[in-house]
Amino acid sequence: MEYAYSIGGANTPLKMKFQVNETLSNAGIVVLAPGSGDAGVQISTTTSMANAVGVTLDTATYVTAQQTDGTSAERQVSVIVTPDAVFRAKMSGGATENTSLTLHDVTTASTNGLVITTGDAHNSPTMDEGVIWGYDGANAGQKRKVTSVSSSAATVTVAFDNDTVVGDNFIDAPYWPLDDTAKTLQTTTLLTQADASIAVATGGAVKIIDLELRDASDDGKNKSFVLFVLDDHALRETT
Repeated sequence: MEYAYSIGGANTPLKMKFQVNETLSNAGIVVLAPGSGDAGVQISTTTSMANAVGVTLDTATYVTAQQTDGTSAERQVSVIVTPDAVFRAKMSGGATENTSLTLHDVTTASTNGLVITTGDAHNSPTMDEGVIWGYDGANAGQKRKVTSVSSSAATVTVAFDNDTVVGDNFIDAPYWPLDDTAKTLQTTTLLTQADASIAVATGGAVKIIDLELRDASDDGKNKSFVLFVLDDHALRETT
């Protein structure tokens, strides 16, 4: 994940260096404030970002003993700590980074644009209160909030502009801007992307700010993004 912008309008994010508590092998991950007995910032988990410091810009190898090669045992990582920073994470279709998002093809047409029937389970994991958007066909590029789900369909309240046609493809994801239910984000195994295959309301505390949802013309199943702020920030609100 990467810095996108600041809600407050700052052009340059605040970056600080912190001693690490463990080896950080990947940049672009959320780190947490140190707790009792910790030497420095901690790596977040796929499902928790409580007391977050920010997102890292580089890596660091954790050591505790005096070094014989002339280097310092103090090992630091650079972190964007701006409390209102908006971060941008690529959506992955699974826990493994860069997994394509799942395409759901319409199996029963809808003449009112309110029901996307695909034969796939949109309720397990549930996408209720998440987003669904057209990947191809007449509704390509259009997004709507999902307001109910079943084992074969996703229903929206605001109709898609066009009827759905058998064979049209849609994609869903567990996010919707500033929604009080879809306000979490689960990361992939390496903590660098957003695992969009999980249920709504699963993952660490964030506020979804925006969605970059691309269609077939721009390889949206591999190039769609979620933008968010850390909702439990060490400099703003802590647990």
